[in-house]
Amino acid sequence: MLFLFPLLILFGLIAVPDAAAKAALDAALLWWTRVLPSLLPYLIASSLLLRSGLLSRLPNRAVPFLLLPFGVLGGYPVGAKLAGKLYRDGALSLFDARRADAFCNLPNPVFLISVVAVGMFRDARTALPLLSGIFGTALLGLIPLSRIRVASVRPSEPPALARDLPAAIGDGVQAILNIGGCLVFASVLGALLEAIGVFRLFGANAPTARAITLGLFEMTSGVSAVAALPASLPLRLALTAFFIQFGGVSVLLQSASYVPLSLPRYCLVRLCSALISALTVFLLTPLFCPAVVVPTLATRAEMLQNGFDLLAVSLSSALGLLLVFVFTFGLSKTKMGS
Repeated sequence: MLFLFPLLILFGLIAVPDAAAKAALDAALLWWTRVLPSLLPYLIASSLLLRSGLLSRLPNRAVPFLLLPFGVLGGYPVGAKLAGKLYRDGALSLFDARRADAFCNLPNPVFLISVVAVGMFRDARTALPLLSGIFGTALLGLIPLSRIRVASVRPSEPPALARDLPAAIGDGVQAILNIGGCLVFASVLGALLEAIGVFRLFGANAPTARAITLGLFEMTSGVSAVAALPASLPLRLALTAFFIQFGGVSVLLQSASYVPLSLPRYCLVRLCSALISALTVFLLTPLFCPAVVVPTLATRAEMLQNGFDLLAVSLSSALGLLLVFVFTFGLSKTKMGS
């Protein structure tokens, strides 16, 4: 049944080509003007660091504790790529590789500061609660990572700058192209859902429903939509932290390409981490951004309206999560069949 998804996408592209083309153009401009110049040098440098043979010079017992900082330094999908390499080299069992993938595949701070805080929210101070909430939650991953056992980490060949630098550039370009492709695809998907009237079902909360759906499929397009919402800053940053920590379908597929995942377990771990990050960022935002007005006791009418807004957000979140899990369930069935 997984073939129905691309068939519906192709039908939508034929039915509403103008909306799809505009969404693709907007996403491509976002990728070209903000994501690529901020992340490409960082991705190349982090890939070169991974190729330097640093892990092979460390005791095996220290390697699990360095998987997390390596994942942070590299950003998506370097953590998954590193876990997959250690698994293929025989250093990690499949169970430990899955554990490392779930807890070490993380965003990098350059993305949070340059792309999200400065580029989308137009305020560098918003990076402080995001960094604290996301990476503070990531530190909880040190508990399961401490139980990982590494058999051996030996490079197949010694590092050489003349060979590794071009390879690192190739890795960075491939990663940035993957990010751009996922961003364009998620934006086009959102435009198609909007064209058929899915988001209009949520009334005045249609922009919020669209942002949530986009964020669950691809975090960059979702965060860009969240930044433009007329909601309070703590709520927008909390949604941003949720999308970035969860990663969405795009990060899931990148992870699955490096490590054979147990998709339900992976999604559950990422979802729990995302909820903790979102709550932490929501509570920390007034501390790091003093200009944020802390709401007082609402009136009855405001409480009723907030209840309807919460219901709309919950329904749109449920819709997006349903699409994500239907997609991942179909993917897992396909892998089992093959």
